[in-house]
Amino acid sequence: MNNSPELLPADRRRFLKEHLMSEIAAGTNGSRQPARSQSRSRRRMVWLIAAPLAVGALAAVTVVAVPGRGHGGAAPAAPVSSASSASSASSASSASSASPAPSATPLPEPTDPAGLLARAAKAVASSPDPGARGAQFVYRRELQDGARETRHERRSWFAVDGRSDGLILDPTMGNGRTSWPATLSTSSGAPRTAGFDSPTYEFVASLPTDPQQLLQQLLSFDRAKRVSGTPMTPKLYNQFAFADVQMIFQNIAAPPAVAGPLMEAAAKIPGTSVVADEVDAAGRHGVAVVGTNGTMRVSLIFDRTTGAFLGVREVLLSDLPPAGPDGLPPTGDPSPGAGDGKGFEYASAVLTSAVVDKLEAEPAK
Repeated sequence: MNNSPELLPADRRRFLKEHLMSEIAAGTNGSRQPARSQSRSRRRMVWLIAAPLAVGALAAVTVVAVPGRGHGGAAPAAPVSSASSASSASSASSASSASPAPSATPLPEPTDPAGLLARAAKAVASSPDPGARGAQFVYRRELQDGARETRHERRSWFAVDGRSDGLILDPTMGNGRTSWPATLSTSSGAPRTAGFDSPTYEFVASLPTDPQQLLQQLLSFDRAKRVSGTPMTPKLYNQFAFADVQMIFQNIAAPPAVAGPLMEAAAKIPGTSVVADEVDAAGRHGVAVVGTNGTMRVSLIFDRTTGAFLGVREVLLSDLPPAGPDGLPPTGDPSPGAGDGKGFEYASAVLTSAVVDKLEAEPAK
């Protein structure tokens, strides 16, 4: 991207990470290429590494929903004993009437964005852990769609410990078969420690499971080394933190115990918001945490019931109404013709997610 500051060292070979950082830095500096001229190269960058998370398996509507209230019905009346049962078991009837009958009324379903996200986060945090081990791979099968690419499926394998090369099978990339460089490998052979700059599944699994502690860790991580010649303002720090969350959900995956708190922590990053209804590339509706990465509004979409990560939806900020005084991601529908008429620049949908033992292994049916 023209005039954007230098980002992660080239030997890291983390294409999407570098792209996210350049988008943020360029957006902060106010320098960027025309949106349409970027889109094809950007699509290649994102799709090369995009392997979204779906634990146990994150827009057509882009308006932030107004917080609402759940609708709960009146409690049903306690069951009434029949005359025959009352006469044959008067003492039991008396004991029964002395204690309140249990209510069968379910708790009201949340309808406001915060309530939907909280329920989804709780659900995913309590889902079974796949028990991924270092020598295994996170497998993803996903649907991808972009303004200048053919809608297609892609499969990928990402090493849990980040020490082995992974694999991407994507018909839109080269000959359809691309190596996914090991996260912790370097061209110089120097050791590298896993972290937000070099994330692995094992690193994500080590993160706090308390949302507030996780938020503090996200916001306190030193990201100044990612850019040169650009002041690290609080806004830029926050956008980098959101980009790291996107990197985890979209590429690395997280065990359930971390995925739930990470959803809640992401919603607390300054400059993000929660949207009650976003749609992934497969047309599935979910609750979303929405932020910006410099030139794009990015929605991380989650299933409202299970909390599973569904996919992402990205829209150019230039195709949206301007941000308000609060600086939150702009709401409203994209302008007519946005994304070559699709309304978005990129969207994905996780179709299958599993842990497998080796490259090209498919999960059991």
